[in-house]
Amino acid sequence: MPTLDVRLLGPLEVRVDGAPAAVPRGKTATILAILLDDANSVVPLDSLIRAVYGIDLPRDPETQIQNAVGVLRRQLGAARDRVETVGRAYRLRVAPDEVDLLRCKANEDRARALRLEGRTEEAAAALRAALAEWRGPALADQSGAAVEAIRRRHDEHRLALLERRLDLDLDLGRHADVVEELRQVVATHGLRQRLTGLLMRALHASGRTAEALEAYAALKHRLADALGADPDRELTALHTAILRDEPPAPAGPAPTAAPRLVPATLPRAITRFTGRDEEIRLLDDVLDAAEDEAGIAVVTGMGGVGKTALAVRWAHRVAHRFPDGQLYFNLRGFDPLSEGADPAAVLGEALSALGVPAPQHPAGLDERIGLYRTVLARRRVLVVLDNARDAAQARPLLPVAPGSFTLVTSRDRLAALVAGEGADTVPLGLMSETDAWSLLVRRIGLTRAMEEEQPVRRIVAGCGRLPLALTLIGAWAAQHPTFSIAALADRLDQTTNVFKVLAATDLGSDPRSVFACSYQVLGSSAAQAFRLFGLHPGGEVTTAGMASLMGRPAADAETALGELAGVHLIEQPCEGRYTMHDLLRAYASERLADEVAPERRRAAEERLFDYFARSTAAADELRNLHGGVVAPAPPVPDVTPEPIRTVRDATDWFEREHDVLAGLALRGAGGDQGTWRLAWHLAEYAMATGLVDDLEAVQAAALAAAVRRGDTFGQVVAHGYLSAASMLRGDRAGADRRLARAAAVADASGQPWAKGFARYGLAVQAGRDGRDAEAVDYGRGALADFQRSGDRFWEFRAVALIGWHCAVLGRFAEARDAFDRLRTAAAEAGSRYASAYAELGYGLIAFHEHRYDDALRRFATAETGFAELDMAGSAAWAGEHIGDVLAATGRADAARERWRAAEQVYLDSGTPHDLDRVRTLLQDRETAPTAVEGRPTLRPSGGREHRRT
Repeated sequence: MPTLDVRLLGPLEVRVDGAPAAVPRGKTATILAILLDDANSVVPLDSLIRAVYGIDLPRDPETQIQNAVGVLRRQLGAARDRVETVGRAYRLRVAPDEVDLLRCKANEDRARALRLEGRTEEAAAALRAALAEWRGPALADQSGAAVEAIRRRHDEHRLALLERRLDLDLDLGRHADVVEELRQVVATHGLRQRLTGLLMRALHASGRTAEALEAYAALKHRLADALGADPDRELTALHTAILRDEPPAPAGPAPTAAPRLVPATLPRAITRFTGRDEEIRLLDDVLDAAEDEAGIAVVTGMGGVGKTALAVRWAHRVAHRFPDGQLYFNLRGFDPLSEGADPAAVLGEALSALGVPAPQHPAGLDERIGLYRTVLARRRVLVVLDNARDAAQARPLLPVAPGSFTLVTSRDRLAALVAGEGADTVPLGLMSETDAWSLLVRRIGLTRAMEEEQPVRRIVAGCGRLPLALTLIGAWAAQHPTFSIAALADRLDQTTNVFKVLAATDLGSDPRSVFACSYQVLGSSAAQAFRLFGLHPGGEVTTAGMASLMGRPAADAETALGELAGVHLIEQPCEGRYTMHDLLRAYASERLADEVAPERRRAAEERLFDYFARSTAAADELRNLHGGVVAPAPPVPDVTPEPIRTVRDATDWFEREHDVLAGLALRGAGGDQGTWRLAWHLAEYAMATGLVDDLEAVQAAALAAAVRRGDTFGQVVAHGYLSAASMLRGDRAGADRRLARAAAVADASGQPWAKGFARYGLAVQAGRDGRDAEAVDYGRGALADFQRSGDRFWEFRAVALIGWHCAVLGRFAEARDAFDRLRTAAAEAGSRYASAYAELGYGLIAFHEHRYDDALRRFATAETGFAELDMAGSAAWAGEHIGDVLAATGRADAARERWRAAEQVYLDSGTPHDLDRVRTLLQDRETAPTAVEGRPTLRPSGGREHRRT
């Protein structure tokens, strides 16, 4: 059996039989870290999904995790079997001496037992051996939220071990030996009181009492400055004992917590949080009073007053009281660009975070509420509902069983929650003058503030003691350390204060003056970018998107965005993407309306739509290889499309922007011609990811636009994709009607490509019904039409369809000829998808010719190719056929496992035809597991050729 040597207490290292194994960074390394963290224990697939992705799930996360586990196994080579599949879970089997974490824990357990036996010297040596396993911070070369959580926990454990070892050294009389080590550790962990206590004991026992008292005084100053707190009772008692020259009682070993995976979706707390002591005390009181109830607290106040900052700060402060996790949701109740988060969607996110697989989420709101409350009935969870619009938006998300607690923030008073749910209200007003001054000073520095004390106080007054305003102006001042604070105060005084932010009871502390102050000192390009943020319909703006809005090169846009981010007018959640606070976006919209002429605004809107349309066309071309049958619309000048160079880039583009793109199509933002073109480029992605509702709505809008233009080509395309939506819904009659209409319009138009597209749809429908001979005939007609139109890409789609159904009919020579043509075309075009499909076709031929080894190899190659392209449905389809080969060769259990895996993918993607087929297959094989030879369903899954070939 191969040996492993795996190390996570430092940079992640894996060796198999002494040779290093290269584990790719990203989700593969994250999964390995999680499995190592729970070595020899079962880790559910859903737990891995939550840990890797949090609540920001990609399309088909289960398949992505499964693929990453496959990569991990390949990298482990001879030790691949150590990663076991246990139902819908994984387990990493390792021996206690093969992982540094387990070796460390073994030495820790040994130290604990030795100390209980009074063998202190040996216990200290065992702890030294445990600590020697560390080579730096845990997982030092990895990143991500899940890795960071593991790192924090193990590094905290390391510190606890160090404290215990130092404590033993003091018990052994090694006071002088550990003083310098303790000084270094205290310098790094200055707020950890137990370490300072150990240092004080070592110094006092070494005859250095004055230095021990100085260490206490330094800690007291640090605690007051950082936390506004005093040393704890144990340290105060030690200080008193040293003053009296009494021998202090030795501290006991620090407790260690068992690792656990729980939802922890709170955002990072603000590092410069200031004040709000009274509100924090009130929240503490509400929590204490609700110990045996499902408590609710509501923090209310005007926009920008700091409700979110307070909620997040307090939630982190009390997180330890909720061992089953903390959930945070931004309900966006007052977002000027949206209607707020849908409670049903938020419940879906909550259920996923709590471990309920997505396929088990009920469709109805009431059913989701019931399941959510049932899950929480067994847990103690803190739920933070930020920025609620009203009580109706928040009420479905409230836990009702004792033990959990909900904190809601809103600009609304939420009187209905107070009256109906017994919520306690914590009103949040403006900061006190002292706290407001402290907040600003923490941004600009005490020395600078004291040099211009009066101007600083004028700024505090001019900002109306509003935290958002103070934060923004403080950030601007900090970015310009040579600027005069007095000049900044003068500019603030001269700015008209008329910005009305939503509905608030106190409009006297309006932040418009601060926004204007920051805006007025921007360079011309940054100011233009700021205004244009108000025009962008999405939550995030890319560098290319801003360059297109501005009509400037990408480098200029990047510089402008950098200037805006530097003064905190925008945030950068990830590389190349920027967001803006809703209040600032509203102000940007005002500036756009007031300062930009209508014709310039229309030009920016045209450039923005062209940016989206051209970027989407490029992404669609990479994923699906449309053949350029229709000449692209003339490019709008000064537009910078998104740099989409790979299939992965294309998939990321659709995942991030699909909602925005669909919204543009539904609103007709690009005119009738732009609408149906954009809809065409969205269609294949919507089908591939099961977005049937979006597909239907967008194509209906495209059809209406094409009818208005009298564009028969556009009508055929829209009818064709509407038929695909009907197919995916299982609506055979609706699909037939749409296909008939597409064929009629295509025949009337006389356009070869349109006729081929309609015939192709008829071929797909015939194939779904098992009419393989008709599918071949329709396919040959489509092929002839595509050849006349000169579209080689759709020509080879038709070739692939013909090849598949010829293979099903047993016409293997024709099938092999078709797949040879497809493979040649794939090589010429560089299409990895077409290559994978060709392998699938060769596999089907080999299967029917009883060449099972070759069939298995071909199907496996196709499955890998589809998986690498993130085409989960096609990969599952290939996996079905692997199951057929396994069943035909007597491996019934392995075959059923393959079919069940495909069933789960089809369930997640919402393709009923595929789901019905594989479930029928599973049911049939329960009674005759090897009777596969004449399987009539060995053909492309529902509409798959239409959306993937």
